[in-house]
Amino acid sequence: MIKKIHFNYLLLCLVWTAGFFHPAIGQSERPDQSLTQPTTTATWNGLYGKFRLGNRLYWDAQFHYRRVSSDDTPLVGRMGQIYNRHALNYQVNDRLAVALGGVLRLNFTPDPGNPAFEDMVLEPRVWHEYLFAMPFNIGMAYHRIRIEHRWNRSNDVGADWIFRNRWRYKFYMNIPLNNRKLIPGTFMFTPDVEIIMQSGKPVIDSPLEDFRVNPSIGYIHSPRLKYSVGMMYTTGQTLGAGYMYTSRWVLRTNIYLSLDFRKKQSRIPGVRLFD
Repeated sequence: MIKKIHFNYLLLCLVWTAGFFHPAIGQSERPDQSLTQPTTTATWNGLYGKFRLGNRLYWDAQFHYRRVSSDDTPLVGRMGQIYNRHALNYQVNDRLAVALGGVLRLNFTPDPGNPAFEDMVLEPRVWHEYLFAMPFNIGMAYHRIRIEHRWNRSNDVGADWIFRNRWRYKFYMNIPLNNRKLIPGTFMFTPDVEIIMQSGKPVIDSPLEDFRVNPSIGYIHSPRLKYSVGMMYTTGQTLGAGYMYTSRWVLRTNIYLSLDFRKKQSRIPGVRLFD
C-alpha cells in the first residue's frame, strides 16, 4: 500500500514537472487577453421574396447585394458578396414554419487588382430552418433556428476548400408604432438579436462566428410589400485565431415581397404570419 502511494506521488510530480518545463505548444505565442481588429463598415441591400405555391407551401427567394468599406470609402467602397438563397417553405400551422434549400454566395476579392487573390470564388451551402411565431397583444415575436452546411475557401490563389456547420439562433419582434395591429400603413420597430456558432475540423478555438444586434424600422406598404432599414453591429472570432475578434457596423436596407402563385379561385384570405 505504501509503495503504491509513493508511486502515485512520484508520477504526479513527474507530470507537474513536465508541464512546468514544457508548456503547451503555441501557448507562449498567444496573447494573455483577446484582441479586436479595427472596426469595419458595410452595406447590405436585401430582397426577400415569399411566393405562395399551395395552401401551406411557399417558395423562399432571398437576394443580397453586399458592399464593404475600402481604405478611402466607408460602407460601399468595394464589392463584398452577392448572396442567393432559395428554399421550399412549409407552414405546419399558424405557429410553425420549416424550410429546406440551398445557397450560392459569390465572394469577391478583398484587394481588387492584386494577383494574389482570385476576383471571385463561389460558396455553396445547404440550409434548413425552423421558425416559431408568438403573437402577442400588439405585435409578433419569433424564434428562428437555422442550420447551414457550408463549403468555402478564401480568395487566395490555390486556397483549399473547407467544410463547416453553422448553428444560428435568432430572436426578433415586429412591434407596430402607429397602429395597434400590423396592417398596411403601419410603421414598426424590429428588435433583432442573433448568435451564430460554427463547428468542423477547421474550428479549433473559434466557435463564435458572429453575434449580431440589428434593430430596424419598417413600413408595411401593403400585404404584399414591406420595407425596412437599420444599422447592425456584429462581432465574432476569426477562424484561425480565436483570441482575435472582428467588429462591423452594417447598414441594412430590405424589401419584402409576397405574392400568391395559386389559381385565383384557390386563394382563400387568411392570417399569414409568415408572409
